[in-house]
Amino acid sequence: MAAEEVESRPETSPNNPKGRGLSLVLVAILMGAEGVGVFFATKMFAGSEPSSAAASEGESSPAPPTEGHAAKSEHGAKGEHGGKSPAGAVGGQAEIELTECRPSNKMTGKLITLKIRVSALVASAEVERARTLAEANKARINDKVNFVIRSAEPQALNEPGLETIKRRLKHELAKVLGDEQLIQEVLIPEMLQSGSGL
Repeated sequence: MAAEEVESRPETSPNNPKGRGLSLVLVAILMGAEGVGVFFATKMFAGSEPSSAAASEGESSPAPPTEGHAAKSEHGAKGEHGGKSPAGAVGGQAEIELTECRPSNKMTGKLITLKIRVSALVASAEVERARTLAEANKARINDKVNFVIRSAEPQALNEPGLETIKRRLKHELAKVLGDEQLIQEVLIPEMLQSGSGL
């Protein structure tokens, strides 16, 4: 009986070429199955995000038309919409610069000075009225921008898109200009921080 056990052991020993080949085949099958599983898991979780991101980018920021296509798109917009282009269409919005100032913030306990430029997106039809109101209320606009920055929490000043600051500025500027619908979006093209808190 001991001889039978000794004879059966060499068949499964790692030095046996047949046993090693079987082990390698088993490992290769397991690695292949794992690779296929990872591939499908990656496709399932990441496959839908790029298409939805591309769709949202296409909706929010359409590519500017080239010079040859600009005339065609204007005629097409006028023909379809009765002479008016919709607010979201190319040329439906315009940027106006509101102010450039240097407010400070001490909410962290240390003085931080900021250099900030604030602009706004308005409907094309409202550009002249918006510029006139911005010029007439220049000091009050500067005061509100300074107020928002002085009272901002440190995390709001460090947001990548400055969403909190923009939302608060839009609310305050709407009160100053006396029109909730005039400013469609607040833009902050430049905000530089300096001071002992950095």
